[in-house]
Amino acid sequence: MAVSEFNLPTKVIFGEGSFNRLADEAAGLGQRAVIVSGMKNLRRLGVLDKAADMLERAGVQAFLFDKIEPNPRAATIDEGAALVRSEHIDLVIALGGGSAMDAAKGIALAGADTHPVWHYITTHDNPAGKVPPLLTVPTVAASGSEVNSGAVITDWESHQKRVLSRPSLQPRTAIIDPELTLSLPLKPTLQGGVDIFCHALEPYITASEPEDLNDGWREAMMRNVVKYLPILCDNLHDLEARRALAWTSTMACSAFSGLGGGNGAMTLHGMEHPVSGLYDIAHGDGLAAMLPAWLADVARVKADRINLLGERVFGAGNGLSAVEDWLKGIGMRLRLEGLGVAKSAIPELARLAPVSSPWIVNNPTEVSKADLERLYRMAW
Repeated sequence: MAVSEFNLPTKVIFGEGSFNRLADEAAGLGQRAVIVSGMKNLRRLGVLDKAADMLERAGVQAFLFDKIEPNPRAATIDEGAALVRSEHIDLVIALGGGSAMDAAKGIALAGADTHPVWHYITTHDNPAGKVPPLLTVPTVAASGSEVNSGAVITDWESHQKRVLSRPSLQPRTAIIDPELTLSLPLKPTLQGGVDIFCHALEPYITASEPEDLNDGWREAMMRNVVKYLPILCDNLHDLEARRALAWTSTMACSAFSGLGGGNGAMTLHGMEHPVSGLYDIAHGDGLAAMLPAWLADVARVKADRINLLGERVFGAGNGLSAVEDWLKGIGMRLRLEGLGVAKSAIPELARLAPVSSPWIVNNPTEVSKADLERLYRMAW
């Protein structure tokens, strides 16, 4: 077994009402903060105002940058980074979904120097200045970005959707309050659930040296998503379900998920990135459309793992059929065609995939341009 390393320096505060800890935690990290967000309903719900009020009472001056779009753009992040420099920001607070948290990481890094964020995505450089600490407050159970050092950012000119990662982008503190997810509508709740499921599923299937302990973490995570998403289809305000998904989201994309060895690669994610990078669709929708095709393809060499998935997560022998039935049951059995992807764009998707996501070479099956085109056609 290969040597593995476990390091999770983020302080995690979890539970209903934990949002009220924001000011105390922020005051220990900085005095001039920018709140990075993009979810317009947070203002309508009073969440942004509450955050600003709590910070003000704690003596933390707060600026707001709420321009973040889904599939956050490099140009928008550069605009936020300019604010960090001009206002001498010493703390970046992400309040929102995965897009806000990923953008906040890019803003913090690019704000520590004058290079655009894309420079740091395409090089190994680090900024000359100090990267301000990050405090993350997710309002969506999906990405798990609150407890890792990675960010997914899109350059809209080239349509490359790529990963930025630096140790300095590991959040200092994550406040995960399931009550903040209660107002999330059904569609983004489902999209987030599929994302969580895939975070656990992909390394589970692709692991070259599976480990029992590691399998157990991921099976439990997948069972949680399979169990609780249908409950939220019937009642979006079920707090037990919201709590379970929030916790699972955090765990599934953290360093903890790889504890015990057996770490695989998230190659399905890498193949989806060109889809949402080219068409600006929700990442969870793209994953849902690609998932059955990807499973069917890797089944050629990973049938044993897919059967184990069916048995241990769904209580059924055929893992592929079980996943499809689950997606249908929650209204997420999607296809690329239905998401507006043109069939003529498949060669471009296949070209972009290894450029945007070079780690797809770790996929269990071949990823030549012809192989990728075939897989996208299967999902179309």
